[in-house]
Amino acid sequence: MVFQKIFSYLLVPPGILLLLVLLGLFVRKKRSFSLFLALVLYVLSSYLGELIFLYPLERGVVLSPSLPLNAYVVILGGGIERNTRMGDQPGIATSTRILAGAKLYRTLRTKVVVTGGSLVKGVPEAWVMREELIELGVPEDDILVEDKSKNTYENAKNTRELVGDSPIILVTDSLHMRRALTTFRKFFREVHPHPALFFFGDPEFVDFLPNAYSLYLNSRAIYEWMGMIWYRLKR
Repeated sequence: MVFQKIFSYLLVPPGILLLLVLLGLFVRKKRSFSLFLALVLYVLSSYLGELIFLYPLERGVVLSPSLPLNAYVVILGGGIERNTRMGDQPGIATSTRILAGAKLYRTLRTKVVVTGGSLVKGVPEAWVMREELIELGVPEDDILVEDKSKNTYENAKNTRELVGDSPIILVTDSLHMRRALTTFRKFFREVHPHPALFFFGDPEFVDFLPNAYSLYLNSRAIYEWMGMIWYRLKR
C-alpha cells in the first residue's frame, strides 16, 4: 500500500518533473532536453493539459436523473489537513464532497456513510468528515462511519460490509467518479453517481498561460489515470 502511494507520487507532478530534472543531469544534448522539459511543464500547467488529462475523465460523468429514497449516501474522503491551528480539517476535495452529501441528506433524509481511514497515525479521515457533517446539521444517529479503508477499493469493500448490498448514492468529485463507480459497481448492484464538483469548462485566454491551478488539476487527473491502470493490472 505504502509502496503504491510513493510510486504514484513520483510519477505525478511535481514528482515526475523532479525525476526529469535529475535525468537531465545525464543527458548530453542539454538544450534539446531543456526544451522538452519546458514543453512538458507547459502542458501540465495549462488548459492544454486539462484537455488531454482532465476532460476525458469528466466526459460522461453526469448526475443521476432520479435518486431512490432508500439509498445510503456514501461520501468518499479526499484527504484531510492534519495538525492545523484548528486541528485536523477536511481538505478542499473532501469539503466539497461533505457539502454535497449534506445537501443530499436535507433532501432525502436517509443514512449517510463517511468512508476513509488513515495512512499515518492520527484520527481517521472518516471521523473528521463526521464532525463536519454534524456541524452542517446532519444528526449523529444518521451517520455511519467506515474508518479502515486506505484506497477506493477498500472504500467500496468495507462499505459493502457495513450496509450490505443496498442502493447507494456515491458522492465524490468528477475527477474521481469514473474510478469510484467502476470499483463500487463490483460490490453493489445499484450505484447512483452524484459528483460534488465539476472542473472542466470553457477557457479564457489566461487559461492557456502556465498557472498553478491547471497544474493542480492535471496532477489530480494523472493520479486518477494511474489509479485506473493500477486497478486493471491487479485484476
